[in-house]
Amino acid sequence: MRRISGFTLIEVIVTIVVISIAATALMSVYGSLVRSSADPMIQQQATTIGEAYLEEIMLKAFEDPTDPEQGAVSTEAGEPSRSFFDDVQDYNHLGTTQVRDEGDNPIAALSAYSITVSVTGAALNSVPAADSMLISISVSHAAIADIDLSAYRTNY
Repeated sequence: MRRISGFTLIEVIVTIVVISIAATALMSVYGSLVRSSADPMIQQQATTIGEAYLEEIMLKAFEDPTDPEQGAVSTEAGEPSRSFFDDVQDYNHLGTTQVRDEGDNPIAALSAYSITVSVTGAALNSVPAADSMLISISVSHAAIADIDLSAYRTNY
């Protein structure tokens, strides 16, 4: 007599349960990966924003430029907006703000980011605080931890 082989009902049910548990575990891992997949892009964008601000500030004069009419260093009259900033120290008054271009116009596509700039006199090795500024920039977004950048600007 020939024996008929196959699966019993119990074996089929156990197989379905094991596959279901494995699929649930894989889907939960996949879900968490999909949920955080935009984070690297947001971090890179925040870093790029911070670098752009830092480069803009580093290219400005260390102190107020000379006024050609008076032949002396112009006084800090508190420039009305970023488009008039002419030295590193002007950026200390920027405060927390939405990301803007150099003309002080808000950039709508980057409205989820905010930026804080701080400029303080700080000694750098043998360079005294009077001739060295520490520029600190913090870029914030709700989905990531703040991105902090800093650099020194010396009076050279």
